[in-house]
Amino acid sequence: MHWQFTPYVLPVIASALISAAVAGFLWRRRPAPGATSFCLLMLVVAQWSLSYALELVSPNLSVAQFWDNMEWVGAALAPTLWLVFVLQYTGRAGWLTRRTLALLAVEPLVTLLVVWITPLHSLVEYNIRWNTSGSFTTLAETSGVWYWIDIVYSYLLLLLGAILICMLIQALMRSAHLYVGQAGALLLAVLAPWLGNALTSFGLSPFPKLDLTPVAFTISGLAVAWSLFRFRLLDLLPVAREAVIESMHDAVIVLDERDRVVDLNPAAQRLAHRSASEAVGRPCSQVFAAWPALLDHARDRSDAYAEIVLEDAAGLRTFGLRISPLARRNAHLAVAGRLLVVTDITAHKQAERVLRASEERFRNVFAAAPIGMAIVGLDGWLLQVNKAFCEMVGYDEHELTGRTLALITHPEDVGKDALLAAQMLKGAISSYKVEKRYLRKTHETLWADLTATMLRNPDGQAIYSLVMLENIIERKRAKLLEEERHHVAYELHDGLAQVAASAHQHLQAFASHYRPHSPQARAELERALELAQRAVREARRLIAGLRPTALDDFGLATALRLHVEALRSEGWTISYEETLGPERLPPTLETTLYGVAQEALTNARKHASTTQARLGLVRQEAMIRLEVEDAGCGFEPGAVLHEVGLGEHVGLREMQERVALVGGQLQISSHPGAGTLIVAEVPLLPVGELPSVERSVSHES
Repeated sequence: MHWQFTPYVLPVIASALISAAVAGFLWRRRPAPGATSFCLLMLVVAQWSLSYALELVSPNLSVAQFWDNMEWVGAALAPTLWLVFVLQYTGRAGWLTRRTLALLAVEPLVTLLVVWITPLHSLVEYNIRWNTSGSFTTLAETSGVWYWIDIVYSYLLLLLGAILICMLIQALMRSAHLYVGQAGALLLAVLAPWLGNALTSFGLSPFPKLDLTPVAFTISGLAVAWSLFRFRLLDLLPVAREAVIESMHDAVIVLDERDRVVDLNPAAQRLAHRSASEAVGRPCSQVFAAWPALLDHARDRSDAYAEIVLEDAAGLRTFGLRISPLARRNAHLAVAGRLLVVTDITAHKQAERVLRASEERFRNVFAAAPIGMAIVGLDGWLLQVNKAFCEMVGYDEHELTGRTLALITHPEDVGKDALLAAQMLKGAISSYKVEKRYLRKTHETLWADLTATMLRNPDGQAIYSLVMLENIIERKRAKLLEEERHHVAYELHDGLAQVAASAHQHLQAFASHYRPHSPQARAELERALELAQRAVREARRLIAGLRPTALDDFGLATALRLHVEALRSEGWTISYEETLGPERLPPTLETTLYGVAQEALTNARKHASTTQARLGLVRQEAMIRLEVEDAGCGFEPGAVLHEVGLGEHVGLREMQERVALVGGQLQISSHPGAGTLIVAEVPLLPVGELPSVERSVSHES
């Protein structure tokens, strides 16, 4: 068996290779609409071309006839796959129902059965012979009836696909050239083998012994390859303007120059409660008779925009109406009608109302806030300030607006928060809080807590910052007073108390060495010793009231234990429980809680007429809880704390204020005849840090 060779086989093999390569490339894009069907089309084209190439080099009639039958696999399936691809590519995949696909598959299956069933093969071709004339031997046959049926069927499918492609080209003429190039390449890819098949089938081929259809597939493969790499075929898919308009949520209405409805999309049909067949050709005033506000504005012939309110079953709805004139394409550009686009903006208008209400609430809060508030631009200029801000710094609003915050800041504190402000501007932090000094108009120093928050637009870009100032001068004064008490306590301890103790010791030494003989002298010496001892006790009492040294030396828990032991030595019945141990608290908290315990126990002895009490100190995570309970006569907290002139209960109000200054909460529970329970809870903050927000003080009776 000797296979023959002819140069005509080379373009056919090239066609097979190009088609197979294109199919392999398309396989990677199979998720795209039409990619799978087009990949299968290229595969059957490659199979068709390869079979024809093997037919051309066949050594005898039987081998050539086998490969001729194999060609029919590609020839029968290619037109159907072409139509399936075109429908998917042009956005008509909805046409490809199971029933449609089954009908399209009938003719190719029948053709293949006729080809491969020997008794029926004559319906396709008969008088098969070996044509040895010419430079090479080829297979010759006479076409049967089913051959021409298949030709007509295939041409119809190819024609329908070509028409759809041409329609797409027409729709995309004003679109990007990319899509026009895609469709043009596809049209060339189908026309080349179609023309080659027609020339061969009707005996018009310049090469009578050669089937031009597989040869023409070389042109098809090159056209598709060019479209894949140049126009990104099946990577970027065109969307027809008609499909876009049909899928729009906005109502689109086209009117002619006589105000008749020419076209309207489904959204407009829902608005009119009419189908397209019922609306097209009718006057606009009749189709949209239920929307008089729409008709009033639709008469405008110029480019215009208006907002209209329509009422339907869902209630009042707001629409935006855009009217655009349509010009006829001629030398004069005469107006041929109008385009109406109706957009439902109800949700947008509702959002606007909510936003306006929110802005109004913000303005009210901004104006009436008891703390100073200011809106500061990104350049540091004050854009708006509230009344409290003006009162704090002593300037009028017009004096502050247009100035920078740095101009009223103490010179030593101008750059104190520069790093934090830079981090907030970059978005690393959303807000920060810092203690700063400002200069009032009277040149007095204002201590304030500055809280700054960056406000951003929906895109995350900073637009301005909101600054809040809280006057902390009273807190600073309390801190200075506490420091002064601390200083005085140590001055007394190291000065007066030491002198008094030394005087008492010297008097004791004098009395032991020089004891007077007369009773009067001995009485005066004993009186002097008693006064000296009393001076020492008073000095120690003053020091403990100002700042107990045990508090500095050992901490709150131990200082309270020593105080309890001192009371027990005086005859008190008092219990003490604590879980704090040797842990040290911030000095301000220790001083505050010790003062509360001291004041509560003093009140129990003076006003509750009892020396029975319970003292508790517990740490609960980041909270310190102090409890002082006595078994005294009790009182009505609400009546006592809100009446003026009750000097005996001034200590309770002082306890409230001192606890509030460290951000804590004081609870007083009492009832006549049932004793009193005082509970102080303060947050455990880092050393030196004080909260700026006062907690409320509750009373229970």
